[in-house]
Amino acid sequence: EALLEAQRQGVVIVQSSRTGSGRVTPAGGLRQERGWVAADNLPPSKARILTMLALTRTAEVAEIQRIFDEY
Repeated sequence: EALLEAQRQGVVIVQSSRTGSGRVTPAGGLRQERGWVAADNLPPSKARILTMLALTRTAEVAEIQRIFDEY
C-alpha cells in the first residue's frame, strides 16, 4: 500500500474528515495500530496547515498527535 510505503520513508500520515460534523479520534483501531495522526474535528485544509507547523518542531508521531490533541 502506498501510504505504508510513504510512512516507512518518514512521511507522517494525518487522517481527517471532509464531512461537516465528522470527527477522527485517536483512540483504537487501524489508525492507532499504524501510527497515524488523528485530526479530530479539523477539516483537511486546517489539518494540513497544523501538520506543517508541527513538523517544524518534531517528526515524532506521538508528539504531533499531542499537538493535534491541543486544538
